[in-house]
Amino acid sequence: MLSFADRIVARTLAREVWTANIALARTLIALSGIGTLLASSVSTLIRPAAGVDQLFCAGPAAFSMWCVTPAGGHEAARWVGIVALAIAASGWRPRFTALPLWWVLFGNQASLTVVDGGDQIAAVLALLLIPLSVTDSRRWHWSPVDESRPRKHPYAVMTAHIALAVLRVQVAYIYINACLAKLAVPEWLDGSAVYYWLRDPMFGPAGPLRSVTDWLLAQPIPVAVVTWGTLLLEFALGIAIFLPVRARLILLPLGGALHFAIAVTMGLWSFAFTMWAALLILLWPEGDLLGSAGRRIRVALQQRRDPAADDAIQ
Repeated sequence: MLSFADRIVARTLAREVWTANIALARTLIALSGIGTLLASSVSTLIRPAAGVDQLFCAGPAAFSMWCVTPAGGHEAARWVGIVALAIAASGWRPRFTALPLWWVLFGNQASLTVVDGGDQIAAVLALLLIPLSVTDSRRWHWSPVDESRPRKHPYAVMTAHIALAVLRVQVAYIYINACLAKLAVPEWLDGSAVYYWLRDPMFGPAGPLRSVTDWLLAQPIPVAVVTWGTLLLEFALGIAIFLPVRARLILLPLGGALHFAIAVTMGLWSFAFTMWAALLILLWPEGDLLGSAGRRIRVALQQRRDPAADDAIQ
């Protein structure tokens, strides 16, 4: 048993952990925060709410970006946050930008009154990404690991792998909890929940899209398929860490499409960016999504120029 466990640990530590997909996930998380700050004015972000005059600054929230800034400096703080997130999104010096990335996102979810679940998840993921980032000595997180340089200290590699494992468990818990919590709601069980969500005046779509969704919602079968399909997909994502790679790669576009649909119909784009990052961490942390897409594009262009070269390219 000990020998088997030793082989498993050795094989895990031999895998690259500072991958292109982790870099992309980190960038998506930062872009989520940038979207919130860019698309919202200070008067929108900071406004009175139940039990809170403007900002929530009790406990750890007192150290947030918004609470340590004087009231007259919140507009400047908003731009400082945008710049800090933009630097993190660029991939420059991940070990130095890890804490600013988390601090800005933590401040958004801890102190602002106008936030959604995406802001909360982004702050949690940014926190759990810190061990992965501070052990990454590259200038850019997009750069491949230089095999010619001495390997990192085993403790650094182990710390990064443990952090990645915790991240994946956290994302899996988000999805399995989302599924199981819905099972206590009768509308999710009878297949009608999506009807009520998309007809809600606050969360439902507006403009021309509203007429399309209203027509679809009048059909019982699509409503039931989307409602129960959401439950099945969330359950599958919740157990994805136990599934083989092929199954996880099938779930990746399905999960991405789910959050794209939520963004389009409900306007929750910051939530979508965060959950796309979470899906990469959960389902394909060792991959290179952008590189794979680039290779596919190059192959497609080559095939258009020379269809007979298909086999050679493959």
